[in-house]
Amino acid sequence: MTQVPIKIPGYANPFYITVGFQVDEIKSEIRDLSIPTTLLDYPFLKAIEVCPPQGLTPIYLILFNEDYQPIGFYYFQVKYFKASESVRRGETENDFFCRLHKKLTGLVKNLVEFNTLVCGNLLISGPVGYFLKNEYRTSESLIYQYLIEEVQGWLRSNNTDTNVTLVKDFYDTNKPLENSTYHSFTIQPSMMMDIQNHWDSFDAYLEDLLSKYRVRAKRAIKAASRLKRTEINLEEIIECNHELYELYKQTSTNAEFNLFDLHPEYFIELKKQLGDQFHLYTYRLNGQLIAFFTTIEDDSECEAHFLGIDESKNKEYQIYLNILFEIIRQSIKLKKCRVRFSRTALEIKSSVGAIPITLTCYIKHRKVINNTFVPFIIDFLGQNLPWIPRHPFKEVNQIAGSVII
Repeated sequence: MTQVPIKIPGYANPFYITVGFQVDEIKSEIRDLSIPTTLLDYPFLKAIEVCPPQGLTPIYLILFNEDYQPIGFYYFQVKYFKASESVRRGETENDFFCRLHKKLTGLVKNLVEFNTLVCGNLLISGPVGYFLKNEYRTSESLIYQYLIEEVQGWLRSNNTDTNVTLVKDFYDTNKPLENSTYHSFTIQPSMMMDIQNHWDSFDAYLEDLLSKYRVRAKRAIKAASRLKRTEINLEEIIECNHELYELYKQTSTNAEFNLFDLHPEYFIELKKQLGDQFHLYTYRLNGQLIAFFTTIEDDSECEAHFLGIDESKNKEYQIYLNILFEIIRQSIKLKKCRVRFSRTALEIKSSVGAIPITLTCYIKHRKVINNTFVPFIIDFLGQNLPWIPRHPFKEVNQIAGSVII
């Protein structure tokens, strides 16, 4: 890949960048950077590249200093976004103003279509869009904005015009584009739970729950006692992949907001690339596959990834709640310090001990006049749905409030 010089204000010497569609071309640079997260490392990104969601194209950028040494890695995705295909709302509103809002929202949704440059990864929550060496972090906002413009120009030279730029996700402790022409916004928070040091077993976790939550947990586990839970290997994933994908589709179709559909062989490729860092557990009833969930080991943390459930069996066997408990159980067993549960089903995740962590995103339209109206569209299509936080742990422990970012 060709290294192209770029000049960034405040630096006497130029930087250099390489941009491309193939992660194999920068594999050695990623290795040299020693990026401290599985979710921005070669195997995971390779899996997405080989089996991307429909309409999603990954872009990779390596930033070099004046001595041609890699100092940063930036991950982008190009995604065609059509709001009418991504936002779903229920049919239960009877109030006149609710129906009016729904009608107007439907109108706006039909008008909101654009090619989007995503700075980050739509498949996961969290700040895993780039890595920059510490000595350059004081200028990370300026550098990021210049690199985004470079990628937009590079895409135009490759016949891809991106009208909208979405930059995701940032914790409150680091919001690099806050004082810029980008509009900040939040959607549903990401749910996280710290694994306490004294939880040497799942029973120890249960003991820290308030009585009513502990009773509920044991009732849910009993309800699922007829189900056979198994972690499966690559060959087994390949063998039942069609069933896995159908269960995934059933769950994603019922989601309030769905940006894409996974590639049918995504789970196969994840297992090929990540090996023992990727786990896929199945639930069977009388030999029939009725649910599965996936996790990714990310150093000392556990990333809860995609799942699928036969909705007709979910209530009777409390499958979803059991999946959450099993993720906690496995995280304790693997001696992880935290579970990242992502930003769906907030209330039930809260009921097992996860707490909401706000993630800020940024958005900008390339045309100044259109960019003026972006905040109004964000508010109108807002996905901050109401929910009730739960506090399942004993008052003396207050474990649920211990997550530190």
